[in-house]
Amino acid sequence: MSVLRKSLTTAAVAGVLLGGAFATPASAADANTCPQGKVCGWSGKNRTGTRTVLSVTPGCYPFTTARSVSNQTSYRVVLWHITPGTGCAVGTRLLTLKPHSYSDNPGSTVTGIEVYAQ
Repeated sequence: MSVLRKSLTTAAVAGVLLGGAFATPASAADANTCPQGKVCGWSGKNRTGTRTVLSVTPGCYPFTTARSVSNQTSYRVVLWHITPGTGCAVGTRLLTLKPHSYSDNPGSTVTGIEVYAQ
């Protein structure tokens, strides 16, 4: 194989590898952000720890225990600390997140959410 052919092959492989790295959206790579159209919860305050991402429509949902929450939907989301065994929206109502907002410390552990159309 000629030196020119080796150089072109190396450049093509490097281009494919670099192209793949740049094709990844920044929000997918950053665990401290929430993708557009999703509700996210983190196990720690200030969007730290393990992130859970949910696709939601209006309704009531149990939520993985979260200490911070982001609402990147067009819906209004009410955060709850649900009393175990009582069902949805029963317990302590923590706060309401408007569309495209977040809370780094809702005051207690979030264990359920209600989602309302605007």
